[in-house]
Amino acid sequence: MKLSPIIAALRTFCPRFENRVGSVSHYEYLPDCGKLSLPAAYVIPGEDVVGEQRSQTDYWQSLTESFYVVVILNNARNQKGQYPSVDTLNEVRSEIWRALLGWQPEPGCGAINYAGAEEADSNRAEYHYLFKFNTETDINAEDTRHDADRNNLPDLHTVAIDLNEQSSGVNSHLEMKIK
Repeated sequence: MKLSPIIAALRTFCPRFENRVGSVSHYEYLPDCGKLSLPAAYVIPGEDVVGEQRSQTDYWQSLTESFYVVVILNNARNQKGQYPSVDTLNEVRSEIWRALLGWQPEPGCGAINYAGAEEADSNRAEYHYLFKFNTETDINAEDTRHDADRNNLPDLHTVAIDLNEQSSGVNSHLEMKIK
């Protein structure tokens, strides 16, 4: 699944981030990516989980693709001595849900589902929270190499069959050659 439509949706429907939505390939790379001003969000690819092959005659397998939205909020205490990120987190989650849940980011892709959330990291300056999402789709014969090879075969125009009957009795034997 392409993540650029996810990033675009978050930039459009989550005004709190003021277009500060980026992407990294792994959460561990976040400190080295040139962080955006806070609050910010980063979209990270997740794991793919496949189901069993469901067909004996062609290819048909379920696929659950995951991605994560890491939200980084300011975690410095305010004048009241409170951490504002605690109250803000619920509002951020609502914005992200409105941007993503039930949406199909690509043709043939299932709707986006919420799969949970957890704290990723926290210090005096920043609060990192990881929102998990997934979408379900199927891998079909059209997605495979076998289908591509079959589509590149030349067209079949004629079939020649030579029949040769060995005898005309009850136990007769028939030979056939196909060219």
